[in-house]
Amino acid sequence: MNEQTRKRLTLATMSLATFMAILDTTVVNLGLHTIQKDLHVSITVLQWVLDVYNLVYAGFILTGGVLGDLFGRRRIFVLGITLFTVGCLMCAAAPNATVLLCGRGVSGLGAALQLPGALSILTVTFREPRERAHAIAIWGGFNGLAMAVGPTVGGLLVDSFGWRSIFYLVVPFGIAALALAFAGVAESSSPEGRRIDLPGQIFSVLALGLLAFAFIEAPSRRWSSPLILGCVAGSGLSLAALLKVESTRPGALLSLSAFRNRAFAVAIADGKLKARAFGEKISRERHAPAVEVKGATFTQLEVREDRPGLWRAQCVVDV
Repeated sequence: MNEQTRKRLTLATMSLATFMAILDTTVVNLGLHTIQKDLHVSITVLQWVLDVYNLVYAGFILTGGVLGDLFGRRRIFVLGITLFTVGCLMCAAAPNATVLLCGRGVSGLGAALQLPGALSILTVTFREPRERAHAIAIWGGFNGLAMAVGPTVGGLLVDSFGWRSIFYLVVPFGIAALALAFAGVAESSSPEGRRIDLPGQIFSVLALGLLAFAFIEAPSRRWSSPLILGCVAGSGLSLAALLKVESTRPGALLSLSAFRNRAFAVAIADGKLKARAFGEKISRERHAPAVEVKGATFTQLEVREDRPGLWRAQCVVDV
């Protein structure tokens, strides 16, 4: 296989993997109403269906990048794709909420291993700056494509085949990405100066997990509950310990010096704004009732309180 063909296969593999992960994120919230009816679960459990994935993903994404540098980027990328696909199969076949949540956690871990590896693999495959920029632009474009088509495809699948179909949807993409990875992606690693930061990993997961648990469970348990107050305090202490450990530890999981870089700080702020907007969108879709109208299925229909004349809807039109 010549070099140009290998590069094209590598770009196709990384783009497909990204498309698969983002597609899963955008379609799951469309199935929440039917999941609630089928599995007879509460709103709190539905919130965990979304958040357990995000928590595991956020907690292990930095470690995923380190593991790729240490043990081989393609090897960890393939492991991530495999876990993501297995997690989706667990969700699709889930007989109850417990198995569904476990599957979402496995998928989140898979995403944490595959997505940082994808960008690293593109960086080492496309070494010429202009060629690399073009490849990363195409790879990022698949992110937007998945977010654009996800709600439409997800709405059609939930409407026609039920909520389990949105998880089965990911499986063919996972199998194709694995086949392409073995066929066209070269192995690479950069172990120099890299190490597994176990204390940083533990404190970061505790800080995120305890705070998320407090926010999710507080509406039903009340903010004055000793459990909720303990989770908030534990999250704060874990964050303080994380900052202390990462400021003094060589090969830290999170390099605090990076936040002094203006470009990095702006990128983080931009990411926070996008995450907040996406979170608000999911929250509105989660609590809005499904409204069926002849010729269309509305996954969301609401009147904005601040602008009563504005009707906001997302729909899939039945032709």
